[in-house]
Amino acid sequence: MALRDQLKAGLIAGIAAGVVIELFLFAMQLAWGTPPEKLAADFVFIAAVLLGPGAYANPAAVPLGIVLHFCVAVGWALGYVYLVRSQPQLLSRPWISGAAYGLVVYVFMEIILITAGQYHRVAPGLFATQLVAHVFFYGVPVALIASRLLRTMVAHPSTSSG
Repeated sequence: MALRDQLKAGLIAGIAAGVVIELFLFAMQLAWGTPPEKLAADFVFIAAVLLGPGAYANPAAVPLGIVLHFCVAVGWALGYVYLVRSQPQLLSRPWISGAAYGLVVYVFMEIILITAGQYHRVAPGLFATQLVAHVFFYGVPVALIASRLLRTMVAHPSTSSG
């Protein structure tokens, strides 16, 4: 399998899973009655990890947070594709491997927040939502999409190089 095919699979899986997790979190915020002006707060928080507390007063924080979210989503998806290279059995059970990978992503993202000084303890309900989001709305979609694309590329190498 060509490097180009792997990069393509990681990029597609990362963008798609990045959209899926954000749609889930957005739906949860609406269900909890979050005011419309607060819906972009997650993206400002993401920008604050990079910019520090000044991000909360920066009008460019929301677009920067969106870009960072998708960069991280694609980065983790590329990590999954890289892992598949040495552990090809992950392709055969994407529901299980994706759920496990989503858990790994959640744990490491929390470690990154701790390291960046941005970690704060969340209420149990929000913790459960974040965990479900990473496991089922990020990890599983990454694994399902990557599995489908990579198996197709392996089965039909001539169609994947164009």
